[in-house]
Amino acid sequence: MDGFKKVLFYAREHRRKIYFALLLILGSVIAGICPYFIVYDIILRFVETHTATTKYVLFMSGAVVACLLLQSFLHYKGLALSHEAAYDTLMGMRIQFADKLTKLSLGDIQANGTGSYKKNFVDDIESVELLLAHMLPEGIPYVLTPVAMYLIFFILDWRLALLSIAAMAVGLVAVIIMAKSETKKMERYYSAARKMNATIIEYISGMEVIKIFNRTTSSYENYVSSVEDYKKYTLVWFRESWTYMAIYGAVLPCTILFLLPVGTIFYLDGTLTLYTFVFALLLSMSLGQPFIRLVEFFPTIPILKHKIGQLEKTFTGEELTFIDQGIVPENYDVEFQDVTFAYDQKEVIEQVSFCAKENNVTAIVGASGSGKSTLAKLLVHFWDVKAGRITIGGVNINDMSFERLMNLISYVSQDTFLFKDSLRENIRVGRPGASDDEVMTAAKLAMCHEFIMKMEKGYDTNAGEAGDKLSGGEKQRLTIARAILKNAPIIILDEATAFTDPENEDKIQAALNQLIIGKTVIVIAHRLSTIVEADTILLMDKGRLLMQGTHTELLERSGKYQSLWDSHRQTLDWGIQVKEGQNA
Repeated sequence: MDGFKKVLFYAREHRRKIYFALLLILGSVIAGICPYFIVYDIILRFVETHTATTKYVLFMSGAVVACLLLQSFLHYKGLALSHEAAYDTLMGMRIQFADKLTKLSLGDIQANGTGSYKKNFVDDIESVELLLAHMLPEGIPYVLTPVAMYLIFFILDWRLALLSIAAMAVGLVAVIIMAKSETKKMERYYSAARKMNATIIEYISGMEVIKIFNRTTSSYENYVSSVEDYKKYTLVWFRESWTYMAIYGAVLPCTILFLLPVGTIFYLDGTLTLYTFVFALLLSMSLGQPFIRLVEFFPTIPILKHKIGQLEKTFTGEELTFIDQGIVPENYDVEFQDVTFAYDQKEVIEQVSFCAKENNVTAIVGASGSGKSTLAKLLVHFWDVKAGRITIGGVNINDMSFERLMNLISYVSQDTFLFKDSLRENIRVGRPGASDDEVMTAAKLAMCHEFIMKMEKGYDTNAGEAGDKLSGGEKQRLTIARAILKNAPIIILDEATAFTDPENEDKIQAALNQLIIGKTVIVIAHRLSTIVEADTILLMDKGRLLMQGTHTELLERSGKYQSLWDSHRQTLDWGIQVKEGQNA
């Protein structure tokens, strides 16, 4: 019942449509049963009273046709309403799900994987349609109608009612056994489905790497293994269910299985009149279709419960802390105060404190895994800190709404992402209300304009799937154009020039220099030569802040920084040596 309550909660704005659809389909079911009563009356007039006339038969035949047409019309209108309510609800749930993802910790999202969220977003939410469009509007009438019919049955002759119920009981035994088996196997089935989804996404996303490193065999084996596991388990489960489906599929519609032979004996013994017997047979046969339709919904109940449970794990997931106090920062100084952060209880940032001043460039350096990018992501509130606080102009970022915080920060990551849209719209993501001229100006500052104009459709060129029509450097420059267009007071550059070709790096650096005037700039860098002019350099090591100062100060005071600087300078001289006589 919890699953039903949850779905009705999501559909609370559309309940009137669902209830009206239920009434229409209830009327449809009743209209579908009426012909059996009409046929009974015709038989009674022929056999008992001998009052049937041609006019009467034609009139009653028309009544049967009218009932069947009414049944179809009411059923159509009911399903149309229920589907309208269902898909409006699905739309609302998907919007709510997408909004929820923006409030969850990035760590939780990465841990669950894209395959899991794809299944939630597409498959699990889609399953709600069955409940709202069919199970509720059709299922309830298919329950109420047989109950009412059996009340009439028992009033007519309790013996015949029990004989009709006996056939139904045989079919329900098969349904119950199948449902118990389904409950036991369901978790393993969905576990195999989640694994298959994740493997397929990984296989397709990594196709370029798989081909380059000739890992087609091992990667394809993992892909095939997950699909085979899903197929194998599904077929085993289905084969077991097919026997029970055949039993209830054959027995449930045949509600006269016991009624016909035993009722005949009652009639021959003189304990049952012919018209009562005929009416009982017709009444019993009218219940076959509601029973079959009702039983079709039984197996979906535990499935739906499971899927709603999976959705609820996301919908009730712990959100990042946002309490919008409406306080405006006094300035745009960014301060970390004894900040500690942990992944799955393992601390990766330990008691880090520093202040990135407004109108200054603060660079964060250190070996890979030292926590540089994590600090940047904590500032944009991708995670909640375990201890300590992060402030902007004296205001805790937890006391700002996500929208307010994002309006203050432009974040250019080394992991670029472009939408499957025009290059113009991909830049306009930085500020959706920007004009085309403003977009072009930002593109020129980021050194994008020239390569964009060389493309067939210029700014209207589609970037392709995840920007696959552009090189790594071109994608990086487009994301820089976004930041320039946004013109936020705080700028985070997380290896923003990592994929920039040497020819344009100086130009982009000049453009960034114009961008950062009067702003708070935080730069995460591996190439130390790009940040030697920074006002402050933070040296990170294994999640701790070892030292801070200018480039010159750190060279003099820190052996760790000196080592990083020497390593960087050596990489500038790297090359491939070709032996004499060997073709280049």
